[in-house]
Amino acid sequence: MRTAMVTTMNSLQIDSNDPLTELVAFKWLMAGRGWWVDVPRFRRDMVYAQECAHRAAESGQELLARSSAALLAQMPRPTLQGT
Repeated sequence: MRTAMVTTMNSLQIDSNDPLTELVAFKWLMAGRGWWVDVPRFRRDMVYAQECAHRAAESGQELLARSSAALLAQMPRPTLQGT
């Protein structure tokens, strides 16, 4: 059963330009691995978002790693204040 779920998850295609849709898809992909993602916190807490994305990137699942990379690419880059 687990192998069938992994095969199904890896064959999914997420084709959306909507960041929230991508985040919700990421949340459910993570849930498939048993990892819960707090979407409101993910959107406001850069450290939490990076921790979730790092876990996904190292999950061994291609779709989850790609989803993580896409979300990280959309995150605002920190800027230095006062320079």
